[in-house]
Amino acid sequence: MPLTWTPHPALPALSKSEMLSMSAEKILAYWEKREQAIKDEKDDPYRHGFELDIWKRADEQLKNHSELLIMGGNRSSKSHLCARRVVQSLVENPGTIIWCLTETSANSIQFQQKLIFNALPKELKSLGRGKVGYVMYSLRNGFTASKFTLPNRSECIFRNWSQDISTIEGGEIGSPQVPVNQTHNIGFWADELVPMSWVNTLRYRTITRSHASAYDGVVRPAAGLISFTAVDGWNSVVKSMLTGARTIESTKADLLNGEEVPLVQQPIRKASSVVYFHTAANPFGGWEAMKNQLEGEKRETILCRAYGVPVRQSRAIFPSLSDKNFCTPEKLPDFKDANWVMSIDPAGAKPWTMVLFAVDPHGVAWAVKEFPDFDTWGGWIDLTKDKLSAGEAAQPNGYGLKDYADEIRRMEKMCGDSEVIRIIDPRLGAASYQKSEGSSNIIDDLSDEDIIVQPAEALDIETGLQAINNLLAWDREKPMDLDNKPKLMFSDECQNLISCLQAYQPSAGLKCPSKDLVDNCRYFAIGNFEYFSEDDLISTGGGSY
Repeated sequence: MPLTWTPHPALPALSKSEMLSMSAEKILAYWEKREQAIKDEKDDPYRHGFELDIWKRADEQLKNHSELLIMGGNRSSKSHLCARRVVQSLVENPGTIIWCLTETSANSIQFQQKLIFNALPKELKSLGRGKVGYVMYSLRNGFTASKFTLPNRSECIFRNWSQDISTIEGGEIGSPQVPVNQTHNIGFWADELVPMSWVNTLRYRTITRSHASAYDGVVRPAAGLISFTAVDGWNSVVKSMLTGARTIESTKADLLNGEEVPLVQQPIRKASSVVYFHTAANPFGGWEAMKNQLEGEKRETILCRAYGVPVRQSRAIFPSLSDKNFCTPEKLPDFKDANWVMSIDPAGAKPWTMVLFAVDPHGVAWAVKEFPDFDTWGGWIDLTKDKLSAGEAAQPNGYGLKDYADEIRRMEKMCGDSEVIRIIDPRLGAASYQKSEGSSNIIDDLSDEDIIVQPAEALDIETGLQAINNLLAWDREKPMDLDNKPKLMFSDECQNLISCLQAYQPSAGLKCPSKDLVDNCRYFAIGNFEYFSEDDLISTGGGSY
């Protein structure tokens, strides 16, 4: 009697050629084992469900991060992973409390609650009302009272951000105690367009349930999972994670002619991590059908739907700025023969901003140091709010001109004995102010400190922004080499400069919080600084050689 093979994307049926090389007994044994595995997976996915390879990448990030943003293409399995890890934490860590959040109650019932119920161990799905545990579920109404309690006193509560945020202001979430052999300690799972204000509040709710990691011994809060579909665009949470983020792992996109797309990124917030789930990596996702559907679509659509890479809702001012422009400090050139340029943007109540650039013999400019730097002063812009605003580093610091002169000297130590060309905002640098001994300006006062500066070219903002884009541009259709690469690169230590360039909103005018450090870059770009040997270097004024 011919065997009927149940279709399954991850468990292949034997081909005719394979069966011709096997005995009837071995064919039957393979068929029985395969059919039983498919049945077990359907009956009890908690114990027998498939763990996809792409999930391992997310688990690796959870070992040393307390927050994970999972960006996914269509049917990439991100929500199934979150549901599985939530249930594992509930079952394996007694007394755990986890909040699962989505936009509306209807969304919660239709998606989150359904996935969570399916991921429960078989025996708990029919628990009903026990002495301690309480699991009552219907497909139409979800869990009774939007929560359930397991016999081990773990509790899962479903909320939505159409409710008042005060509903999550109190309480602790996560596991009170994590067994030595248990690696998952989940505190919340927020799905899709969760507001930044809710994420900020949720972070505080996990702090009191911190535990030493089984991997590195570092004490971390219970973890938060945020799943996001890239086609939903670029909301405040995604912005806060991806602005200034550095790609740790990447791969080549088959549908984009081998263009590099991210797998793992490290945000500026070191407690967080970002992983990308590509639809092709999920055998259950219908990849072949999606691939045919995406044929001929524009690049942005393919990035979103196949690779989980979001497209900003508004056009980026510097569209060529990418990971290709970033470099870790240990991989920077030695700059032994570099030309040096210091760009200074003074201010009134706010701190000055300064960026030190090196122009190498290949004509590539490198932003190597910034002030205020992120590690010392915090962020220049605040990425934890729904609206872009000034960060900790942009607050008054009490510095006077002599303090800034000292900072300039400190930053320029890496230049050795090389000459440094210093340029400054032409308007504020030459603006007169009264001193006890008469009128003066910043340029003259810095000269008294033996720091010679010259006004940057006084070109309009649009010209300056175009000059930055000119330096960032390169032919992406060809391999990157010395003749085809961006002319402006950034050390990872310039996190504030990078994040300001990525978040810049020129429509906000002078009130844009990221404008100051962008101005530093603009003054440099319009100066048209090219590499000259020491013998050829002649200062001509106006920020040029």
